[in-house]
Amino acid sequence: MPSAREIAYGITRRVNGEGAYLSLLLRYGMDPASVDARERALVTELAYGVQRHRGRMDFIIAAFSRRDLEDLDPAVLDMLRLGIYQLTETRVPQHAAVNETVSLTRRLLGRGAASYVNAVMRNACRGMEGLPWPSRDDLPAFLETRYSHPRWLVEYMLRLLGPQQAEALCDADNAIPPLSLRVNTPRGSADELLEEIVDRGGSAGLSACLGEALSDVKIPYGELLALLEAGRCVVQDESSMLVAYALDPHPGQLLIDACAAPGGKATHLAVLGGERCRVIAVDASESRLAALRNSVARLGLSNMDVRLGDSRRLAETVAEEADGVLVDAPCSGLGTLRRNPELKWRRGPGDLEELARLQSDLLRGAAARVRRGGSLVYSACTFTTQETTDVSGRFLGECGEFRLAGQLQLWPHLHHVDGMFIARFDRT
Repeated sequence: MPSAREIAYGITRRVNGEGAYLSLLLRYGMDPASVDARERALVTELAYGVQRHRGRMDFIIAAFSRRDLEDLDPAVLDMLRLGIYQLTETRVPQHAAVNETVSLTRRLLGRGAASYVNAVMRNACRGMEGLPWPSRDDLPAFLETRYSHPRWLVEYMLRLLGPQQAEALCDADNAIPPLSLRVNTPRGSADELLEEIVDRGGSAGLSACLGEALSDVKIPYGELLALLEAGRCVVQDESSMLVAYALDPHPGQLLIDACAAPGGKATHLAVLGGERCRVIAVDASESRLAALRNSVARLGLSNMDVRLGDSRRLAETVAEEADGVLVDAPCSGLGTLRRNPELKWRRGPGDLEELARLQSDLLRGAAARVRRGGSLVYSACTFTTQETTDVSGRFLGECGEFRLAGQLQLWPHLHHVDGMFIARFDRT
């Protein structure tokens, strides 16, 4: 049976080496029957901690390694990140952090790698107090190492927000976000689910803004799985819940979610609109649609129609014109770094323009299916101007039949939710 540290290392390797998504590996990559709650908590802390503080760990490793980071075997570098994280950011005693990491390295990577890891970690133990960190006088370098954000992103934030807001956002990105649940209201109210969570040994609070939301949920993992499997709720941030409200679903309407998988917003539309509201959920990925179909079945929704299609040409998939179309567009995800910290190491400045072009193509394709008097909602879980206001402005310039009804940007450091941009365009 692998230890928690070995599981965390395997997850780290898959995230950094294969581009896997951390949250999905943690949710679906551990068998609840073979990993108990204490081990799961340690795996989660280590795997998330390494991604949140990777830049800081790399700064330390570079200071105590006789080889450049670029020359290190990626498998060894990830092992060092895991070891240095335990050494500097957890309550694990120094000797235990070193011994456990070296032992794991010897078993998985061999004696030569273990010898190197041992040398770097022992150098770090002896020299950490004298390590020369960047000062605030060089703010980009300070933010880069203090908050573990890549330099390009730090400089982007500084230009966009200024020093104080940029630092607050960096800090918020590294915070552990609270768990929010969207209650499946056809199967019970928020008050009823809150009472059941307490009965199952947990706690939560009613949302101050949304009647179907529970915030700051704390519940044993197995009990949470049971509630999710029973279709009582879904895991969803409150900023994501607001997107469905922007489309204002009503009975009798036809709505389209043009980028629907994995289905959080599409199923929310179906619930808010009621049984007499029909929702067509379209996505280009068959595997992601399979997950969406499972969600629809689990939540017991009978007013959803799931279709495979490329929404850049939405008219090829849906013949009818709709009262409302949602484009929750693929984006950099930089507004969700609290939950997906690996994205800050995966994205680069070149991605922003490429994703913005895709978002514009999706908006043009979706607009063709909005009836006169209907609405088009565009959302993206990010804050870069290329992916938000630039796309919105370009769409309005190209599609004169639409007018801007409103748009807003939510921020982790200001609103304590995921960073989310939402714009609504009404067709005249």
